[in-house]
Amino acid sequence: MREKPLSEIKEAIVVFHYAEKIKSNLIITASLIEVFDNLGDQEIAGAEKVLIAYFNALIREVNIAANVSGVSSFQKMNAKLEEAIDQTKQHNYANIMKLISEAISITTTSGNQAAEKLKEKGLI
Repeated sequence: MREKPLSEIKEAIVVFHYAEKIKSNLIITASLIEVFDNLGDQEIAGAEKVLIAYFNALIREVNIAANVSGVSSFQKMNAKLEEAIDQTKQHNYANIMKLISEAISITTTSGNQAAEKLKEKGLI
């Protein structure tokens, strides 16, 4: 009987940790995209390469979170980030910002659910 509550707590801690970490990275990503408006044509090509590399690094982090936690919302975030890479290649920055906002929302929901479990147990 004691293992189930302990495993729920462990899962909540893992989900909360990764959700907060990923949310921070998504907010940074949104800030990076805002800079694109001030770049010249020659700078855009390099900036897009860096942004795609950043998205790929973030996807790896999201995949780790999905594998460790088994929570499906991380897979939804992954799909948003994959789509953001496609939109970057098409130079569609408004859609990228929309996808990032949606990913932040998914992340926030997951993190809040985990935080509630931890609050119920008096851990935060």
